[in-house]
Amino acid sequence: MKAFINNIAYELKQGETILEFTRRVQKYEAIPTMCQDERLENFGSCRVCSVEVAREQDGSTRVVASCHTPAFDGMYVYHQTEKIQRLRQNIVELVLTNYPEDKIYPPAYKKPTPFQKTIAEIGIPEVRYPKGKNYFDTSKDTSHPYIKSDLSQCINCYRCVRACEEIQGEMVLGMSGRGFASQIIKGFNTSFDLSKCVSCGACVQTCPTEALTDKYETKTLQPQEVVRTTCTYCGVGCQLEINVIDGEIKGIQAPETAEVNLGHTCIKGRFAFQFYNHPERLKEPLIKRNGKFEEVSWEEAYQFIAEKLTEVKNQYGPDAIGGISSSRATNEENYLMQKMMRAVIGTNNIDGCARVCHAPTAYGMQKAFGTGAATNSINELDFTDAILMVGANPTEAHPVTGAKIKQLFMKGIVSIVVDPVKTTLAKLATYHLQLRPGTNVALLNMMAHYIVNENLVSTSFIENRTVDYEQFKNHIIGLDMDALEELTGVSKELVRKAAIAYASAKNAMEFHGLGVTEHYQGSKTVMLLANLAMMTGNIGRLGVGLNPLRGQNNVQGAADMGVQPHQGAGYLDINDPEIQQYFADKYGVEKMPTTEGLKIPEMLEAAIAGKFKALWIMGEDTLMTDPNTHHIRKAMEQLDLLVVQELFMSATAEMADVVLPAASYFEKNGTFTNGERRVQRVNKVIESIGNTKSDGQMMVDMMHRLGYTQPTGLIYDGAELLTEISDVIPFFKGITWDRLGTNGLQWPVKENGVDTKILHKQEFKIGKGKFHYFDFEETPELVEHREKYPFILTTARQLEHYNSGTMTRRTDNQTISPMDYLEINPLDAGFKGINEGDMVRIFSDRGEVNIPVKLTYLVKKGVVRTTFHQPEVFINVITGNVGDEYTLTPEYKVVAVDFEKIEV
Repeated sequence: MKAFINNIAYELKQGETILEFTRRVQKYEAIPTMCQDERLENFGSCRVCSVEVAREQDGSTRVVASCHTPAFDGMYVYHQTEKIQRLRQNIVELVLTNYPEDKIYPPAYKKPTPFQKTIAEIGIPEVRYPKGKNYFDTSKDTSHPYIKSDLSQCINCYRCVRACEEIQGEMVLGMSGRGFASQIIKGFNTSFDLSKCVSCGACVQTCPTEALTDKYETKTLQPQEVVRTTCTYCGVGCQLEINVIDGEIKGIQAPETAEVNLGHTCIKGRFAFQFYNHPERLKEPLIKRNGKFEEVSWEEAYQFIAEKLTEVKNQYGPDAIGGISSSRATNEENYLMQKMMRAVIGTNNIDGCARVCHAPTAYGMQKAFGTGAATNSINELDFTDAILMVGANPTEAHPVTGAKIKQLFMKGIVSIVVDPVKTTLAKLATYHLQLRPGTNVALLNMMAHYIVNENLVSTSFIENRTVDYEQFKNHIIGLDMDALEELTGVSKELVRKAAIAYASAKNAMEFHGLGVTEHYQGSKTVMLLANLAMMTGNIGRLGVGLNPLRGQNNVQGAADMGVQPHQGAGYLDINDPEIQQYFADKYGVEKMPTTEGLKIPEMLEAAIAGKFKALWIMGEDTLMTDPNTHHIRKAMEQLDLLVVQELFMSATAEMADVVLPAASYFEKNGTFTNGERRVQRVNKVIESIGNTKSDGQMMVDMMHRLGYTQPTGLIYDGAELLTEISDVIPFFKGITWDRLGTNGLQWPVKENGVDTKILHKQEFKIGKGKFHYFDFEETPELVEHREKYPFILTTARQLEHYNSGTMTRRTDNQTISPMDYLEINPLDAGFKGINEGDMVRIFSDRGEVNIPVKLTYLVKKGVVRTTFHQPEVFINVITGNVGDEYTLTPEYKVVAVDFEKIEV
């Protein structure tokens, strides 16, 4: 197909609008716009993009809005005729009747807004019309910590309203009034801080004027440098563009070319960067002497650590030493830490934060499929027909992915949410299975039972791609649905309908989070989810699969790099002598350790028992984030050496013998791997603050002090180290720094650089997928403590904060969300005489904390919920040591507690 622009023929693509066609074949600015944003549905309200079109050359023309008018084969487009230029000038003239004269031109220190660019391109006409009357309050709204509005500059283009609806799905912004009285309102015509705004900043980024801005005035900054990098917060892996002036970060935008986030990000990614130069940043190495920290040189700190490690190794052996690596650190830094522990110190005692979150995902999926990572990509949401969401709240924990899923829920996709809490997505879901916390296995067995009973299994997939189905089927058929209904608290008929909906969909995607993994039967739950996918054939093609929503930004990457005691880099089995030799050859050492290492809970137990003497922690606040705080404190007090690398003086760092000040992700390069196996660049934005060093440089330095020189040299460079990693890890074989480009690659990557969007297309890594069957088993937490502590506490993450809040509490996010609350069902609260805002003492067999109350019907009777971000509460004082049967991942989601009102 061909169409013509100013009588010159160009190739036309099916489905293009005139605007898309023209911008593709000519320069982007060929047709000016005001209300157009390519991320939004075409709207056509401003008419600035109008063009003349004809069916034949020099034929009669008509004027159309190019943004929503389809181009057709043989069409003639004229976009710069005198008639069109007059029309555009007249439109701008009308807008300027109600626009501040001092805002038409940008001041010298500011970059022009899109509207100012449009004015300059069209030409500023003489305004012949009388000035419009302001029918509304033109005072600036500065109530929000980040977002400001000045509606005197609003041109009523609706872009902010549409972004709030179409990108974020919040519908906070709207248009009120008519004619000159039209105005943007927030909520029910309130201020930003009193509205339900989630502070994503999509409205600010799309606004073509300064009617909506952020406190940093990011979109009109004139930066000296713009650096693209990957966000450090959740597992979505958003791409960010960092504006730098005089070596300081001045603002962040989301690039619209990013495949992961398509020009969107959340409050943390866009605004929560102030931590990087916060006054409380650690800037010098510290050694604790006589109970107090003293600043020392790097040389002294390294020498102290090397002597202590050597002393412990000589006296107790290398297995008395261990490390906890970090999902906040890059792949390269995690790789170096596990390498130091294994190749230099000589122990497999290396673990990471996956131990307290998604270790059951990796274990369960490896047992079922052979690979413990997401099978599909997030952008396949456009091709799915049903979504099964189990134990995940992505609108809070993975906001950009959550917004995409929420859009589909609002549009009526078949949606099933399995969650004890009525989350945002649960409210919108076709089916919400609000089960009792800890009964996932029972409910998934119910779903499988009904899928078999309704004969909705994919027989061909089962026969050709799986094993052990018959044993699984025979077990499932005999289950008592009435008993499981009573156990889970979910109507068996509702479960039946949900099961039929999932199994009947042409393509169904599953997502799960910590509500699956942080349970006594977490790994079993993952295997049962794999069963559902396999029995319905929802594996190995577009728009299906099993897709864990990874918690931290690089929890996937840390595991890929070998941060676990039973598998080395690339998930290679360290118990296999051939693999041991493989690593010895790659690392250039004589031998590797031959015994499986300790998991984090086992390290702590061994410390209490006096068998484990030295622990090195990279970027984890273990004391605050791991369960049973008193138990962890007791273990750390028994250590001969505790080394902590951190940005700030965390609770764990306070207990350390040596604290090493780490560079933030803005201050180094490397890679992160997001939840869909996408390896993306982390580019250095600014120089290190104070006397800090990157975690990778510390590893290189310490290995050298211990007698091993890193082959890539004594100066750490993440990009250079990636070459070594690609040589060691088979599924990284084709990854190079240059090939990653701006949007990364999804592993496995072939040697020629071709990556993999979908896993298990032809066969599973283990050949055929394996079915497993398990019966529900009550957690020991409730068996042992429920009689004395009748309520179930479940913990969750909050949008504004990131785990222990080490970074976000040092930004204005803390102003928006300054404290943790205990959410209680009003019926339970009423029975105990508790009102909204009261302070309660919540206690378990392990301890007690005080916390303010929020009353909500989002939790069922008998269940309470809280977040875990604020050290003033320290909720893990009351969580317990029960963990997943296979991986020891703590059961944060089921804690036996009671509570009572206290006077303050």
